[in-house]
Parts: sequence; C-alpha cells; structure tokens
Amino acid sequence: MVRPPLCRILRSYRCKTPTKFYNILLRVWKCLTDNQKIPASVWAANPELVSLFLALAAKYHEVYQRASLYSSKLDIAEREAIQAQLTEYMDEIASLLEAAAVRNPEALITSGFDLAKERRTITRASASQASSEEAQAQDAEQAHS
Repeated sequence: MVRPPLCRILRSYRCKTPTKFYNILLRVWKCLTDNQKIPASVWAANPELVSLFLALAAKYHEVYQRASLYSSKLDIAEREAIQAQLTEYMDEIASLLEAAAVRNPEALITSGFDLAKERRTITRASASQASSEEAQAQDAEQAHS
C-alpha cells in the first residue's frame, strides 16, 4: 500500500506585509465559505470558529480598502489589530485542518492555505549504513554455504 505524501500548512501568513496577507486571506476566505470538502465534524471542537473568522475577514476587507485609499493612521492601526486577530484564527483553523487531513486529505488541499509537502529522503550516512548491512548479510550467507 502506497501512502500519499503528507502535507502541512505553511504558516507564512504570520510575517507577511498587509498586501500579501490580504491576498492569502482572500483565498482562504473564499475556500472556507461553503466548502463541501471539509466535513462539519472538523469544527465540532469550536463550532463558531469559521463564522467568527469569516466575519472578521469581511471587516478586514473593509478596513484594508479604507487604509489603502486614505492612508488614515486610525485605519492602519485598526488593520494591524485585526490582522493579528485573524492570524490567531488562521493558526487555529490550520491546526484543525491538519488534524482532519489524516483521514480526509482533500480538506487540506481545498482550504486555500499554502501547503508544503514533507519530503522523506535517505541521507548518505543511512544509505551507506544500509549498503554495509547488505554486504554483511551476503558475507554471512557465503560463510554458511
């Protein structure tokens, strides 16, 4: 049985500029709205999480637009405060989706978050160790023959 490669969510949105954060937020916001690939059981631990996130994302959208157009210090400060709160919500959502992805990988893929594949490679040390173990096994077989 071949196991699919494990994926995890990149938490790169934590250190993005407002414009890049806004682009990631729009993608996640769109993907989490009425997503049939994510079962309702994912949100059982915190049923209001998605609705709170979506409401705050809508508010961030408005504040981001105002801050971009008028460059008001109050709007920029509000945008930064909302971005910090959205980051916390996104961290919690990402954790729940990664846990759900063990049984349903589509939930993670359709979430809108940036994903990183976990790559498992054989290091040179372990490869040389494996070849030396094979050589010892062959020597033992020849000695018994």
